[in-house]
Amino acid sequence: MLTIKRTCTNKIITRALMLEGQPLIAILRPGAEDCDPCEDEHQLLDQLEKNPESIIVYNQHRKAIELVNQLQLPAKQIYIEIRQDTKGVLGLHAIRRIETRQQTLELNYL
Repeated sequence: MLTIKRTCTNKIITRALMLEGQPLIAILRPGAEDCDPCEDEHQLLDQLEKNPESIIVYNQHRKAIELVNQLQLPAKQIYIEIRQDTKGVLGLHAIRRIETRQQTLELNYL
């Protein structure tokens, strides 16, 4: 189970809306009020090295998904994908990748 502040969720979704059509890759530190966008893979990995308990946040842009899929990180790494359903509603989906499978995590909001 993963807990995230509701205000943080709103900020992540707002950021994704503002970047519509552009890739979004970010780090979410535990207890943070917002995610910190990363310019590239090097900045992302640097932030993860400094804060290994951080979560990777990304949107469904092709470049963001490609970058996240190529990362070689421990199985304990948690990801939050900003997803858009068929009606255009954005939401967060928390996952952990175990080899070639994805494990959905329960996401609770404070």
